[in-house]
Amino acid sequence: MPRFHAEDLKRLGCELFTHVGVPADEAQLVADHMVEAGLLGHDTHSVLRFPQYTNMAREGQVKAGAPLEILQEKDGVIQVSGGWNYGPVTATRAAELAIERARTRALVAITVRDCNHVARLGRFVDIIARQGNLIAILCANGHGADLAVAPHGGRERRLPTNPLAVGIPTKRDWPIVLDMTTSMTSGGALRDYRNKNQPVPEGSIIDGEGRPTTDVEDYYGSPNGAMLPLGFPLMGHKGFGLSLVIDILAGGLSGGGCSQANPPETGNALFLTVLDISAFRDLAEFHGEVDRFIDWLKSSPPMAGFDEVMLPGENSHRIYQQRQHQGLEVDDNAWDQITALAEELGIAVPSPAN
Repeated sequence: MPRFHAEDLKRLGCELFTHVGVPADEAQLVADHMVEAGLLGHDTHSVLRFPQYTNMAREGQVKAGAPLEILQEKDGVIQVSGGWNYGPVTATRAAELAIERARTRALVAITVRDCNHVARLGRFVDIIARQGNLIAILCANGHGADLAVAPHGGRERRLPTNPLAVGIPTKRDWPIVLDMTTSMTSGGALRDYRNKNQPVPEGSIIDGEGRPTTDVEDYYGSPNGAMLPLGFPLMGHKGFGLSLVIDILAGGLSGGGCSQANPPETGNALFLTVLDISAFRDLAEFHGEVDRFIDWLKSSPPMAGFDEVMLPGENSHRIYQQRQHQGLEVDDNAWDQITALAEELGIAVPSPAN
C-alpha cells in the first residue's frame, strides 16, 4: 500500500472538493476531517471517502456553502438545519454553537436535521471536550434512511448503524473519546473489507436469507444482507435497544425522521448534549477525580494477549503520533479509485512518501 504525508492528502482532498464547486474553507474542513480520521487509525472514515464526497457535491446531494440555520431556540434547546451542506461542516458548526451557548448555560441540547453524512462522530465531541470544562454526548441516525442493520431477531435491514460518541476532558494529552456503532461492524468497515478482498469477521453480517456469512458480497447482494446489532448473538438485544433509543433521540426530536421504509432523504440527523462540568462540581476537583480513576483502571495487570489497559481515545492518540511521523497508508483499491477521479478532473495526485 502506498504511504503519503498527511499534508499532501489534505491538499488533494481540498483540490478535489473545490474543483466541484465547494467553497475553499469548507473543502479544507472536510479534507482535514478525513485525513485526521486516518491519522487516528479510523481508515474506514478516511481518504477512501474522497470519491464519495466529491461525487456528492457534483451530483447535487451536497448544497455546499449552505449556512447552519437556527430553526428554534428555547431554554438551552436549539433545533438547527444544516441546509444539506456537507455533514462534517454542519456538525462542526453545531459543535461550535454548543460551545458558544455553554458559556452562559450549564446544559445545551442541539438537534440537527438536513445534514449529510458526518463521517467520524468522535471528531466533534473531541473538539468540545478539548475546551477543558465541557462533556459532550452525540448520536446520529440516518435521517430516516441508510438502512443497514437488522433488528434483534429480524433478518431484514430496519436501522442504520446509529453511532454514539462521548467526549470527556482529562489532564492527559488526550480526552476520553468513546466513538462506537450500535452494530457489529460499520458501513466503512465493509467498504474496507471489500476493497481489500478480506472476509468479514464471523457474527457481523447475514445474507439476504438471514444466514450468517463472512462474504462481504452477501451484504451488498440481491436480496440485500444486513449487519447484526452490537452484542449479537448473546447480547444483541442490548445493541438493538441502544440503537432504537438513538434513532428516536436523533431522528424523532430533530424532525429528520426515525428509520422508515421510504424516506424522502438520506443523511444524518443528530442529537448533541453538552454539559458544563463546573455547574456540577469544582473543575479542578473533577479533573483530579477522573485522573485518579484513569490511573486506577490502568493499574490492572494485563490479561494474556494484552500489554496494558487502554481507554477510549488513548490508542487513537498513539496512532496519531506515529502516523504523523511515518505517513498515512492508503489501500491500493481506494487509491486506484482516487487516482481515477483525480485524472478525470485534471488534478495531479501526490507521490508516495515511501
